[in-house]
Amino acid sequence: MSASTTTPSNHRHGWDFAVRSALAGGFAGAAAKTAVAPLERVKILFQTQNADFQRFSGECLCDSEDEYRPDTPYRIMERSRECLGIYLENERNYGVVSARSIPHAAISYTVYEKAKRILMPTPESQSSLRLFLAGSITGLFALPTTYPFELIRVRMAIDTKANRQPSVRNAISTIWSEGRWTSSNPLSPTPLLNFYRGFPLTVMAAIPYRGGLFLAWETLNAKSVEILGEETVQANRTTVHLAIGAVAASIGEVFIYPLGVIRRTQQASGVEFPERMLGFRETTRQVWTKAGWRGFYAGMGIGLVKQIPLHSISLTSWQLAKRVLDV
Repeated sequence: MSASTTTPSNHRHGWDFAVRSALAGGFAGAAAKTAVAPLERVKILFQTQNADFQRFSGECLCDSEDEYRPDTPYRIMERSRECLGIYLENERNYGVVSARSIPHAAISYTVYEKAKRILMPTPESQSSLRLFLAGSITGLFALPTTYPFELIRVRMAIDTKANRQPSVRNAISTIWSEGRWTSSNPLSPTPLLNFYRGFPLTVMAAIPYRGGLFLAWETLNAKSVEILGEETVQANRTTVHLAIGAVAASIGEVFIYPLGVIRRTQQASGVEFPERMLGFRETTRQVWTKAGWRGFYAGMGIGLVKQIPLHSISLTSWQLAKRVLDV
């Protein structure tokens, strides 16, 4: 009798549940990042206002009239990586993406499930504020662990020099050697901090973005059942989840996009200013000087094209994996 009463609790709170939840999140992260990998690199190049890509800002990357132009963004990537640039150049770059996206998604979704149960133990206790807080917490737990991989990925992505394959080793070596560190000063920062360029701003952007994303996801799911009926939603579950994920992602992306541009600029600043870290004001001024207010929305078109399917696929894959793994 006692075993039967404790099973549900153990099912939702034990280590086994945490592992299955992490596996579901990791699967979602891998599926989503694999699907949008080519778009991610182009978005980074636009946001950092890379010299080879800045002149294309505002243009449609898939315009049929540009099919045979020798200088379109994808043509530049093809030439610089011997036609492998469109899809992450090589398996080493994909390894960096996976090393960041899989644990990031695994931690985020697992923390969200836990935070949701703590903040809202009963259906009656659920509220928009608590859903927002549960989503916001995910970034605080996932980012410190996975952020260095994101910075390495950005540095590899902005390297568009022809006849040279970017490598993880070179990117790490370059980041490590940035700045002027003196062993005689025990209070001086360590080179490890170089791997956290732009981290404070990333946290600032992640809190409202992740909070809003999960709030929109939960709210729209509840509304879909109200409007369409539970039977219809269950019969078309994957389609409904894809649509809801797309809407949730687009809302968040539009509101925090300027912060994303400033964040990417800070992450890439080590190439131009290896001796120091750029502050928020200086980075903002740099973006404004280069392109005015439009600079804060550079690459937004490709960003939406990338973010909408990214989170749509991620959230839908998460739900699918949860059903399969009984989470």
